[in-house]
Amino acid sequence: MRERSIADCLAEERERLLALPDPLPTTDLVTPASIDKTAFARLDTNLYSLPTTYAERTLTLVADDAWVRFLDGAAEVARHPRSWGRRQVIELPEHREGLLRQRVGAAEQTGQGRLRAAIPGIDALFARWVDAGRNVGSLTARTLYLLELYKADLLAQAVAKVLAHGMHDPGALAQVCEQHRRSKSLPVPVAVDLGAHVPDREVIPHDLESYDAHRRRD
Repeated sequence: MRERSIADCLAEERERLLALPDPLPTTDLVTPASIDKTAFARLDTNLYSLPTTYAERTLTLVADDAWVRFLDGAAEVARHPRSWGRRQVIELPEHREGLLRQRVGAAEQTGQGRLRAAIPGIDALFARWVDAGRNVGSLTARTLYLLELYKADLLAQAVAKVLAHGMHDPGALAQVCEQHRRSKSLPVPVAVDLGAHVPDREVIPHDLESYDAHRRRD
């Protein structure tokens, strides 16, 4: 029997082969993907990052052996090499930076909201921080600390005086708060951190006469 090469077999069978469909069918995984509030989506056991603007939305996930892609309609908004590990976090640096900026901005807005509610006109102080190129988050935290120490009335007076003198630094605010405190002979403020585990932080004063009456009965 004559030996045949693979090329001989292919030439003989070529006429009986069926043509491939055009276009070729896709074998990609295509599925809706829910994006969590931190702008990550899960595939298998792994997490893939997206721009923060897509947090808490539903996009289309398209995955093959090499890539994981996320589509908003027909537009690709993120692409990652597919990980075949387990419980991996696959993240692009620009996505991380966006998430950090979002968290810092939220913290700043929360702190500024508290100050706005307590100190009328404090937006003018915020504007000076921005104009001076200062770290608004840091200055907000320092001013909140003064609010805790000196309370709203004293801090409001200090803010008005600092603004009137063209200043904006919390150091100046602290100095003016202390000047007002001394002029009113108020107690020295002491910061006491009770921790988040203490739900009730207000001390309710009681009439001490009841204690005297109890001692007389004894």
